[in-house]
Amino acid sequence: MRRKNKLLLTVILLIAAAAAYFIYPEIQSKRTPDFHPVLAAQPIPFNQQEDLHFYSDGWVVCSAPSRFYNWDQTEQEPPFTQDDLAAENNRIDIVAHTLHYIATANNRIYNTQSVPFELVYENRDRVLHDLKEYDGFLVLLIQEEESLISCPYILMKGSDFLIPLEGTGSANYVSVDVDETDLSLLTLCLDSPVPITRVFHYISQNELYGVLSLENQLLYNVYRMKNQVILIGIKDVLCYNVEGELQWSVSHESEGVFEALSTEQSLLLYFPEKSKLGESQGNALEVNEKGYAVKAFPRYLSNLNVFQSGYLAVESSQNLVFLNKNGKLVKKQPLQEPVDWMKYTAAQPDCLYVRTKDNVLHVYTTDKQEEDTE
Repeated sequence: MRRKNKLLLTVILLIAAAAAYFIYPEIQSKRTPDFHPVLAAQPIPFNQQEDLHFYSDGWVVCSAPSRFYNWDQTEQEPPFTQDDLAAENNRIDIVAHTLHYIATANNRIYNTQSVPFELVYENRDRVLHDLKEYDGFLVLLIQEEESLISCPYILMKGSDFLIPLEGTGSANYVSVDVDETDLSLLTLCLDSPVPITRVFHYISQNELYGVLSLENQLLYNVYRMKNQVILIGIKDVLCYNVEGELQWSVSHESEGVFEALSTEQSLLLYFPEKSKLGESQGNALEVNEKGYAVKAFPRYLSNLNVFQSGYLAVESSQNLVFLNKNGKLVKKQPLQEPVDWMKYTAAQPDCLYVRTKDNVLHVYTTDKQEEDTE
């Protein structure tokens, strides 16, 4: 009798597991919304050199000149004060932007969290190339006088005084990343017989803590996680602690073909053309402060975005694909036009922004649109 009960329980568990395997993906698919094209009166041109910046009242096509739109895709006047518009010669040319800031060709930085935008920095004697936003401060890339080399400076929020990152000597800037107030600066030294990569570690934004030197390593991006520094090279992903000790490395041999998504808790590196990373089967590397895991995402995806509890991407320039947090396909949706670029933003969670192959911006929404029958 006891043996029959065990057999019956085993059969029930097998049936439940099979049902979960086949039914759960269907439930996930039904919970994932479809995106419908928003019917705009006029097509919006949007080329490959342009980008989008979002703020409370709408979005901006960052270009020269930049164009400002309401959420309903109607064009609006730039949300600046008259004094700021006059200082910009009544033309806004955005050269760089972050989540909450824009920088213009006149070397002025604005906070876009309020309308009109708030001027937070101006220096017409400097050439501003780029900026990165962190909690409490910005990192500015500024071209030095009579030099093509850009140097990083710290701009604390609420201040107009630039703090240089000192101690780098003749090292050339490559990339930078921050964890809270600790900063890691990736540089390349070219004044030696062989190029030397150096990573400078700072605490409290600009207090030099230590330096990691690596020869014969072509590295082009850095990510900071607590006491760890993730370095991205053409063939390897390397993890060092700030004392300079190698924690782990994973070869990818992708020659720089990858996409990166960084969140507060983890870093996802997706290699669309690979099926194996190091000794593990898979093409995505999920990194956190405890280590890393290799996951198998569908191959040849592009434009990877964080979406709900998983990811959103484009397949074959035509299909929108929804993935769960482990990279498994949940749903696939064809789009009307071939896709060149796609962006999803939490600022407008019901919308999706797509640049087509013919350089037109299409907006999609989870709200089904009714066509005008008049």
